[in-house]
Amino acid sequence: MSARLTDKTADRIFQMIMTDPHLEPGQKLPNEAELCQLFGVSRTTLREAVRSLAAQGYVEVRRGRGTFVADRASFKRDIGLSQLESVRLRLQDLFEIRMMIEPSTAMLACARGTDEEISEIVRCAGEVARCIHTGGDWAGADLIFHHAFVTASHNQFMEQLIPIINKAITDTWSVRGTHQLLPGIVLRDNELLVDFLEKRDAPGARYAMACHIRHIINLLDFEPDHQPSILL
Repeated sequence: MSARLTDKTADRIFQMIMTDPHLEPGQKLPNEAELCQLFGVSRTTLREAVRSLAAQGYVEVRRGRGTFVADRASFKRDIGLSQLESVRLRLQDLFEIRMMIEPSTAMLACARGTDEEISEIVRCAGEVARCIHTGGDWAGADLIFHHAFVTASHNQFMEQLIPIINKAITDTWSVRGTHQLLPGIVLRDNELLVDFLEKRDAPGARYAMACHIRHIINLLDFEPDHQPSILL
């Protein structure tokens, strides 16, 4: 079964809930046969998609009765950032946003960060490496590492925006899982980032962060027609 097809099916179900005025909290979704025919997928794919949506609290599966829109009265009224909170928002969309923001954040951190803030970024990189080598929570440590760039950038808007993006990425990883080669890429790319930071090479830090995000995009094999380009 294709994980990408499951993700797309979950996306379509979520959009159906969001746009159909009749699908209010507590309302029953069409039965399996109807949904399979509507989306052109197998029952197995549909069930996996529904299971992932149920895990995020968007639908409720009642044995013997069917699938119902969950009792989250506010989520259909949310706009914009509410979709960032959905694990079904495609990872490539999130990494497009990261590509737009984080290379510039790294450049600002390199140019504006105090010596103490740069040292903290280096310390965080070391913690990521330690977690990878010891089997610890390297993904959580890596989020802290990236947030240290935001702090050093001294941009208040970034302080508010980046945590929202990071939460969406974390939620998505929790369902989809991370690629087995990702820790190795993180180790190598973080070393390059730290090298540019310690040299106070702001353009180099920007380039290294852009390359890091591109490496992840390539690893995850996003759809070719939806890959963001690096603008250096």
